[in-house]
Amino acid sequence: MTTFVIFAALGSRHAFIMEQTVARRPVHPLDHLQGTAARLANLLPDAAHHRLAEWLKHPHTHPDLDPAIRTLLAVRDWRGGKKAFSHDPVLARARFRREMLMIRPQPTAVGDVVDLMVDGAACPLAARLYRPAEALSPDQPLPLLVFLHGGGYVVGDLDTHDEPCRLLCRFGRMLVLSVEYRLAPEHPFPAAYDDTVAALRFAKIHAATWGADPDQVAVGGDSAGGNLAATAAANLAGTPDAPAAQLLIYAGIEFYMQTESKQRYSDGLFLSHDDVRDAYLRYNPDERFAPTDPRLCPIYAPSHANLAPALVISAEYDVLRDEAEVYARKLREAGTVCMMRRVAGQAHGFINITAINRRAYQATVQMAVDFRLLLDGEVF
Repeated sequence: MTTFVIFAALGSRHAFIMEQTVARRPVHPLDHLQGTAARLANLLPDAAHHRLAEWLKHPHTHPDLDPAIRTLLAVRDWRGGKKAFSHDPVLARARFRREMLMIRPQPTAVGDVVDLMVDGAACPLAARLYRPAEALSPDQPLPLLVFLHGGGYVVGDLDTHDEPCRLLCRFGRMLVLSVEYRLAPEHPFPAAYDDTVAALRFAKIHAATWGADPDQVAVGGDSAGGNLAATAAANLAGTPDAPAAQLLIYAGIEFYMQTESKQRYSDGLFLSHDDVRDAYLRYNPDERFAPTDPRLCPIYAPSHANLAPALVISAEYDVLRDEAEVYARKLREAGTVCMMRRVAGQAHGFINITAINRRAYQATVQMAVDFRLLLDGEVF
């Protein structure tokens, strides 16, 4: 219980110092202490998590929710920080970055990591290339995943998703190219979509020089990044730029779809229905583009036949769960190879908390293994 009290206390009114700074400022020393406490809490049994949540007066609304997730929600609510996105995008980015760097562990080892620039649709984009040890002296070229980070099209960068990319690289035995696409509201739709297409094209051109197979360039992402991956895969089908496979991690599919999960989790387990709506309107302000534009919502693509094989990941306690699963069924009905996995007990954003949630870590590792199987043509 001592560790929990420390974690809760440090996470309380400890001023959101980093929210008042530019996004690239180093992590505050007190944040390191918070992160250490959170990682120690991950070692404690489920019963202790439940006791802390009860001590913080957090309702036991979802009996099957991962107890460690319940603890995080209890601390978040105690801090009074329920909304995912601040009205000020700069502050929202700083806050998200601070929280992700705070819990970041010793990075998962991969063969090597290189920061580089790739071609975007309108300007060069920062990117990071992860190569597994197998790629340093390959017997044959490896697959390459172009990864688009989540963050509601508004927040996120290479560092906030560094650890998930390392896990995908190491356990998926593939190269990962993480791309920092342009963010809204400064760069509204279709900027992020166009950057995704440009980055895919760049990756195919340069794959061989990195030790990857140009015919095995896949696309993937989480949340908003999953939407970008899905829309790119749907709209590029049948063209030379089409990806070899798609990894859709709790992706946003259709902004107005009415589903049970949107009703049941509308007030938010890390992501609320209002958060989704806010992100969409920043990405597509005043709905300048029709919400049925297939570059916005992949479910409106003219056809879902012959798309790249897909691994669709949903989280049990996620407002976006049902629309992801609807899309998976639509792909299957059209004859596209699609594997679907619902991760039990987890909420939106679980790939970002692998350092402080052992079940999220296990699910992310299994996802990487499964995606490599899909790339290898194995049905599971």
